[in-house]
Amino acid sequence: MVPCTRYAGKVLTRFAVAYPARRAISTRHNIPTGKGIPPPLRGVRVLDLTRVLAGPTSTMLLADLGADVVKVEEVARGDDTRSWSPPSAPMSNVAPQEAAHLPAESAYFLAVNRNKRSITVNFKDPEGLEIIYKLIKSSDVLVENFVAGKLASMGLGWDDCKKLNPQLVYASITGKYLSPLWNRYGQTGPYRQAAGYDVVIEAEAGLMHITGEPDRAPAKVGVAVTDIMTGLYAHGAIMAALRSVQQTGEGVWIDCNLFESQLAGLANIASNYLIAGREASRHGTAHPSIVPYQVFPCKDGYLMIGAGNDKQFRLLSQTILGKPELADDRRFSNNAARVANRIELVEIISNVLKERSREYWIERFTGLGVPFGPINNIRQTFEHPQAIARESTVEVDHPRAGKIRMVAPPVTYNGRRMPVRYPPPWLSQHTYESSDTDVIDMETFQQILELDDDDLEFSRDMAYAYFTQAETTFDQMEKAFKGDDLHELGSLGHFLKGSSAALGVSKVQATCEKIQHYGQMKDDETEKPLTKPAALAKIEPLLSSVKIEYAAAKKWLETYYATRTPGETT
Repeated sequence: MVPCTRYAGKVLTRFAVAYPARRAISTRHNIPTGKGIPPPLRGVRVLDLTRVLAGPTSTMLLADLGADVVKVEEVARGDDTRSWSPPSAPMSNVAPQEAAHLPAESAYFLAVNRNKRSITVNFKDPEGLEIIYKLIKSSDVLVENFVAGKLASMGLGWDDCKKLNPQLVYASITGKYLSPLWNRYGQTGPYRQAAGYDVVIEAEAGLMHITGEPDRAPAKVGVAVTDIMTGLYAHGAIMAALRSVQQTGEGVWIDCNLFESQLAGLANIASNYLIAGREASRHGTAHPSIVPYQVFPCKDGYLMIGAGNDKQFRLLSQTILGKPELADDRRFSNNAARVANRIELVEIISNVLKERSREYWIERFTGLGVPFGPINNIRQTFEHPQAIARESTVEVDHPRAGKIRMVAPPVTYNGRRMPVRYPPPWLSQHTYESSDTDVIDMETFQQILELDDDDLEFSRDMAYAYFTQAETTFDQMEKAFKGDDLHELGSLGHFLKGSSAALGVSKVQATCEKIQHYGQMKDDETEKPLTKPAALAKIEPLLSSVKIEYAAAKKWLETYYATRTPGETT
């Protein structure tokens, strides 16, 4: 994470004007520190068939908690947001050559795809469907945001998938977008196949009606808040469903949609209508039930002020504004009266505030207990002393873009955030990456783990001893090959085959068995003896492939032990 002290001097200087009398910022007391917790979703695999914002938000939150999220993307273009630029991250000079044909990584895509892996699959190809079927069988969660019925028509609906994996959590997040592939209203009802954008839901589900100034046209919120809210609801639903699977042993189908998420997000506005039949209206930044509670103009800027009770209003009028008579005026003496006389009070406060600069009023407000804040732009927001002190951004190394800054996961657990383990992937980055079961025989490896006591010391020591042993053996194999020593190659193959089998390093085991047999001048495929030159010719490519297989296994094992805590083996 970016250390607070890195920007402390600049921030204090910059905010000396904006926050002249605010509490001094200490760089010694940053985010609370502690031991944190092990990632609670480690060992959970999520098959992510979503794109754009609502679905990717939910799967990113699962990934932040340790889940292995495999993002399946369209082969040529990937997630729609990959092309939603500018802005994009700058390209690094050391970007991988295999991704050189791809456009720069868009800032939009980078925002909601950290801690994931990316593969590309053609769903219309039978081989592509087989890959998806295989992934479904090995996954705990599938998340999708296709239009209702679309995946079912491809043999990937809930009924199809639960046959492949009876304990699968299958989350359908609808919807978004003007593409015929997505909807926004859920899996049932007359609008189940309707399509549209987040902003359409803002309009149709009441949010836009209450957003904006009362004398102007309705306005949308500055970010796709309905998408984000739906992603949060889906994330919580998936967590609950995983718990249900633990309790019942049966899979769960989740139907989460933008329309109902937005209805729930209307909160007290919805309750006002449902309980009292009260229609809502637009109030700009003001609150329909609290006055003063809105943005006010100063001489050179704006302040948001929220005096939510009579004590705060008395402080505001007497101590800050220098208008003690306001608190005793019957028109403003309690909140109900202030709401009834909103226009008069807002005009009085505005006229006083416009006489002085924003910095003057910030100094007057500071430390008195009346909630207030300046209207900050995005740069000021990320340079805010609290954002710096809390280390609210994180810097990660992206293979194509170099170092990029991102918003950090916003929650701490026992004083620590969940780490950003992987940067957002480039398109198809992990398509040809071996799966766990290709690298390690998990049944054998699990037996090794059972020999551990309350820590991982035994199995870890065994793995790291294997690394030393294998790398030494590879050197010896190279020398034996250069000396045309088939007997030695056969013996070394037999030796490394055994130690690989003991740890469950299955691909290395299989290749070493071939080296052993060819070293003995045997061809198991033809069951005929080999000449020495023929045996050496067969062994030569195996010496390269076995090192690649070993490197994959070593990486997997190192990652396994680096991300486990004592006593944890799943």
